Amino acid sequence: MTDQTTPGTLDPDTVNAIVRDMDDPRFPTRITVFCDHCGVEDTGEYLVHEGMTRSERLAVARRHLVEVKGWEHTGDGDDFCPTHAAPSAAAGEVAR
Repeated sequence: MTDQTTPGTLDPDTVNAIVRDMDDPRFPTRITVFCDHCGVEDTGEYLVHEGMTRSERLAVARRHLVEVKGWEHTGDGDDFCPTHAAPSAAAGEVAR
């Protein structure tokens, strides 16, 4: 079974297999995350499971946005799109 918190592409065959299996606790859900600086939003389909809280489901989307799309999530709950994310230390060193 795939890690239930790992976001990935939800192709129709995968979704159909999950929905048809009444014992599978996973289901696709649409989650939108907003940039706290400019308000731009990113909406995606994520695979979550019924035992997850709302915060845990949001964390799945945030992790995907950080790892794949260059977003930044701060410890105090703010989200920033790639345009407004703080540059990493490595990027700062390259720019010098």
